Amino acid sequence: MRMNLLDNYLKKYTRMSERELSHTVQSNMWFTPVLYVLFSSLLVTATLTSDLKYDLGNQMRPFFAVDYDLTLALVGTLTAAILTLTTFTFNLILVVFTTFSMQFSPRMLKNFIASKSTQRVLGIFTSSFVYMLLSFIFLNKRMAEYYFAVPVLAGLIAAVSMGTFIFFINHAVAWLQVNQMTYDMKKEALSIVKNTLEDEVDPYKVNDLSTVNSEICETKGNTITAGKSGFIQLVDFVSIMKEAEKDDIVIQLEYTIGSYVYATTPFITYWKNGENEVDERKYLSFISIGRRQTEVQDIEFSINKLVEVAIRSLGNFDPKTATNAIYQLGEVLASISRGSIFSTYLVDKNNNLRVVLEERDFNHYLYNAFGYIRHYAKDNVIVCTEILKVLDLMAKSLNKRDYNAVWEFGVFTASGFENLFLFTLDEQQFHRALHNLAITTKHEKEFEAFMEKEKQNRA
Repeated sequence: MRMNLLDNYLKKYTRMSERELSHTVQSNMWFTPVLYVLFSSLLVTATLTSDLKYDLGNQMRPFFAVDYDLTLALVGTLTAAILTLTTFTFNLILVVFTTFSMQFSPRMLKNFIASKSTQRVLGIFTSSFVYMLLSFIFLNKRMAEYYFAVPVLAGLIAAVSMGTFIFFINHAVAWLQVNQMTYDMKKEALSIVKNTLEDEVDPYKVNDLSTVNSEICETKGNTITAGKSGFIQLVDFVSIMKEAEKDDIVIQLEYTIGSYVYATTPFITYWKNGENEVDERKYLSFISIGRRQTEVQDIEFSINKLVEVAIRSLGNFDPKTATNAIYQLGEVLASISRGSIFSTYLVDKNNNLRVVLEERDFNHYLYNAFGYIRHYAKDNVIVCTEILKVLDLMAKSLNKRDYNAVWEFGVFTASGFENLFLFTLDEQQFHRALHNLAITTKHEKEFEAFMEKEKQNRA
């Protein structure tokens, strides 16, 4: 029974792609501490061998040596001390988890765990405790009366652990600062945009749709069901393109990364250009489906973290935090607009259609980022003014094809505030932000029409 569980556990990791395995390892608390523990075991072996086998303590007596009783007392005391520090560290982590979950979003906990600083701190404390404990167990007065390597290294490790504890307090406090937190989430989102859209998918996308023969997709194709239910976590586009070219077929992915599918959901549709047999399981193996969403390729999931921070901040009457998250979202959207080709067709090197994706345009990402915030902001003129300012700032670096989408969303944001301005200055700031957006996106006439409509509504 135990062997079967171990086999299943190992198979789970061996079936993962390199990127998925890397993300899983980084987001687990155990991997880095295990490496540090293995290293500390080697240190214990080296120091005990030096003192017990080669009698290094007796050889160093003219300079520095500690007798057995003092070494035992030192190592025993440090074992308890480091265990106490480790306990405090875990308590601090729990405090951070509670704060993140209540004030911001429970989906951000993985960001804190995946932080290299957090994992290294846990690794240092765990390995230090293991070193002290093993040294304490294997000290032997009959084999060596004096010790040198064990107490010296124990003192150095204790000093490193103390410094690490101070560092971790500073690290936790820094992570609880909103600016740092939203900045890290923005970096994560930008990384996904570059790796998924720009590097993996866009090289196969076609700009001129007239050159793509998509008539085959209008006929009835063969369908492949998902096989199991869950979220689409990862799609190996490169392998799918290569295999589709070999089999001379056209594949349509009915759902995109982050979507939830059932086991019986028609997941893939394909059309054969010849009479070749198609191994349907092969294509399912290029797509990972799991119980939860992950940030490996899911841009929307990463964006939603910033959205949740903004919405929670609005609920906690913290407009500054909401504004910070909105500006970070603006930079992510600007990156998507500049670097992405919004085409649903992927072609091979011979310009033959191979993969058809679910349609996603800039409007989709724009609404997912700011639509929920606009809904929860409701009558908050100040926050909506900030949204308009971010849209204007974002539009200055967007691809011009997305000007209409940004302007239409700006009008959507500005609608319904005719009778909600408490002060004249609120109205001036609001309309100035909308006017600046109109100038940036070349919609001055539409702005004048909007203002004229507002006057009529007031009248």
